Amino acid sequence: MKADIKAILDKKPLQSLPVKGFFSNYPVKQQLKHGDFALLCGKSDYSWAYLCGDNPEDLLAVLDKFDFETLHFANVEEWMLPVLTHSRKIEWKLSTHRYYLPDDEVLNPPSHLFKSLEASMAPYIFSRSAYKDFTSEAYIRDRLEKDVSAGIWIDGELVGWGLTHDDTSLGFLHVVPHYRGQGLGESLLRSLVNEKHIRKKPVFVNIEPHNHQSINLVKKLGFRFDREVSWIKLV
Repeated sequence: MKADIKAILDKKPLQSLPVKGFFSNYPVKQQLKHGDFALLCGKSDYSWAYLCGDNPEDLLAVLDKFDFETLHFANVEEWMLPVLTHSRKIEWKLSTHRYYLPDDEVLNPPSHLFKSLEASMAPYIFSRSAYKDFTSEAYIRDRLEKDVSAGIWIDGELVGWGLTHDDTSLGFLHVVPHYRGQGLGESLLRSLVNEKHIRKKPVFVNIEPHNHQSINLVKKLGFRFDREVSWIKLV
């Protein structure tokens, strides 16, 4: 990563959380800047253009250089949409609220035993994902190989799990219906947070605004609201 791009990201520690996270896992294919705005492109499941900055004119200038070489954009804030869609339309959009855990927030250990997930469990996890339209089995396998994960087994059955997304945010938190209401989701989240702390990595999540149960859980554990962000595909 170029020094001037890194300097922009360092000035915006919360906004750049997913940008730094993504490019800690995947190589930078292209990087552009104008003023205090940066665009970095890399590939996980798709080729993503990550955005970081707060000036519409700078964003427009960066896009003129980029010339929409990919139509998948991440870390998109609401004010960016009129610039991105000036000559294009949105095919799909996934919006979330980002919450982060301050570095000095220490969580108690989970109340359930857990262990890391193996990449071979990707088909099982994908088959039970609520986000099949936005993910793939290969993507889940990649995440299991590259970052922290946690699973809880009861009587030999995997009944709950959590892992990370390509930007290193915590996600895919799932407990099978029969075992819900027993605190497994909270144990999984605590497990993931503690694993991140061991690696000295920042902790953040992206939650859809209507998912009040997950929002209440992260708030209970000390997470703080940052901002609304979206992933979009243009046409």
